[in-house]
Amino acid sequence: MTYSSSPGHWLDFRRERHPLVPALCGIQTLNYRQLATAAAELAAELVARGVIRRQVVAVQLSSSGQIAQLLYAALHLGITLLPLDPQLMVRHRDRLLAAVGCQTLICEQPPSTAAVHGISSTALFCGRAGRDALPLDRPHPLEGDQVQLIIATSGTTGEPKGVLLSAANLAASVAASEQRLGLREGDRWLACLPLFHIGGLSILLRCLAAGARVLLQEGFDAVRVWRQIAAGAVTHLSLVPAMLEQLLLQSAGVPPPATLRVVLVGGGPLFGALAQRAHTAGWPLCVSYGMSETASQFATDCSAQAGLMPGRVGLPLAGYEVAIGEAGRIRVRGPAVMQGYANTGGVTGQGLEQGWFETGDLGSLDEQGRLTVIGRADDLLVSGGKNIHPAEVEERLLQCPGVRAVGVTGRPDPVWGVTLVALFMGDVTAGELDQWARQHLPGHLRPREFLPVRQLPLNRMGKLARPALRELLARNDPG
Repeated sequence: MTYSSSPGHWLDFRRERHPLVPALCGIQTLNYRQLATAAAELAAELVARGVIRRQVVAVQLSSSGQIAQLLYAALHLGITLLPLDPQLMVRHRDRLLAAVGCQTLICEQPPSTAAVHGISSTALFCGRAGRDALPLDRPHPLEGDQVQLIIATSGTTGEPKGVLLSAANLAASVAASEQRLGLREGDRWLACLPLFHIGGLSILLRCLAAGARVLLQEGFDAVRVWRQIAAGAVTHLSLVPAMLEQLLLQSAGVPPPATLRVVLVGGGPLFGALAQRAHTAGWPLCVSYGMSETASQFATDCSAQAGLMPGRVGLPLAGYEVAIGEAGRIRVRGPAVMQGYANTGGVTGQGLEQGWFETGDLGSLDEQGRLTVIGRADDLLVSGGKNIHPAEVEERLLQCPGVRAVGVTGRPDPVWGVTLVALFMGDVTAGELDQWARQHLPGHLRPREFLPVRQLPLNRMGKLARPALRELLARNDPG
């Protein structure tokens, strides 16, 4: 297959060349012929309910199965799909829908604005308004710079932005990923990440292009995932570090079978202690770095040392050019980098500078061109005139026996600017952790306070939510 072609062609290609090859398992079990037919029928349903080619259709559903079906239908019909977090607040959702020019919203609750046509997901998937309409047998794919996906950036603490990803962006991303990870026909990628994130949706596109099988799950269940891995059913797996931690506990030291070739870990820093445990247990780690704006991964380390060097995410994938800006921020450009952020003025290239996207992360490149991510520029703490990255302190504190999880933030101080505070979970006391830190951490990296907490704030992807961490510290402030 030519990856430079539109993703809208891929399903039809698979239907013609490999109709009986399994395509989707888990929530449903379909081969490529059945999947193409289902996509055409759902596309016909959408047309019967007023959806036309090139429209922006938002989807706010909790069902991964339904989102997956709508992605395949969107590829077939040639519409722009905007998957939304089911927990996205209505006011944020409505402003985003206006910014992207959304005409239709598929969800359980009707839209709060008359400018957007609502389609009930129950009626769409259980009813048959277009029962008499023939399936759209001929696909009408979007091509080139036409926007195939809009991904909403995290809107937990602010306004989400709409990342515009074209058909060409997605094709370039899939091709680069396949070259690094070696996905091929007959492979089986277990998908347990949310499908309103690019990390989850990318699995469906990669498998479609390669003729691989998606093992789709509704959410992450460590018991169920490990059972499938142990049975030899999984060749590829995408996780965030918190999921890897749970799987290591669930497997109880039993190594995964050789059928598991790639465990792609991203969505947040993978600390060395966790990576070492995974390597010792025989897990084939690939540490990945990417974001919605880059159509998922753009640097990945699959070496035997993956995850053991703090922040190292390896060489950029083919087609991506990576540089470090004057302020130390990571910049990237290439054919998979977004068209820009959606805006009511329809201005193209918003968020880009001559094709470069600045990630907001600080990083460095070594002589071999390998990228190391130091941390978010916005997370940088300045204490006593020294720049301190919380992730570096967390990495060290996690080496203390009994510490299960830790988040480091700063408390304003009139003398030092900020002093470091560590909020932690584990089987050690604050005094014991303080004593350990005095022996193992240099003075400028040693927190001055250690606060035990029942739970650290995490986002939907299991990543430490630093704004919420600062709020948690404020609530624990004795003053």
